[in-house]
Amino acid sequence: MPKSRISKQTSAVPCLIETWHLSESELYYWLLKQTGDPELSFDLLQDTFLKALQQRQAFCDIKNQRAWLYRVARNMLIDKRRRANQEQVQELSDDASIWEEHELPAVDSLAQCLPKALSKLTESESEIIKQCDLQGLTQQQFAEQNGLTLVATKSRIQRARQKLRNVLQVQCHIRFDEQRRVCCFFQD
Repeated sequence: MPKSRISKQTSAVPCLIETWHLSESELYYWLLKQTGDPELSFDLLQDTFLKALQQRQAFCDIKNQRAWLYRVARNMLIDKRRRANQEQVQELSDDASIWEEHELPAVDSLAQCLPKALSKLTESESEIIKQCDLQGLTQQQFAEQNGLTLVATKSRIQRARQKLRNVLQVQCHIRFDEQRRVCCFFQD
């Protein structure tokens, strides 16, 4: 773990400096565990500190400062991974030779089949899949909006997904691999 570059004499925001010194090492090792890359972990650690420093005195008003630091670090890690994935997707989409002409109709057919498959589910099953899986609503948000516990929501979405898988297999002739990912699509 790199030595902290923050002097304890820094008077910018004493509560930040104190919390940082108590959390820095643990946060670095958590990032290292997540990334497996010491340099990236240190970069994310520095970015987290800078984000906290931008809060100035408002940082002192945060009830759980340590949790806030972890949340910021986690969000930065997620953003970093998203950017990396977008770059990979961009590289793939730039390479037109990877798209076979016969693959596009199958994808189009699959896209046409999904609404039909969703209509075979109950309204509550269809709604939870649409909101959480297709529209990006978090399970926690869905639970709050529908007066459910998070545990109940997780259970419902798993049952709805399993039922959708079964419908897709029968109605749309989709096959799944061992990791339950779509591997094959057979048209009639």
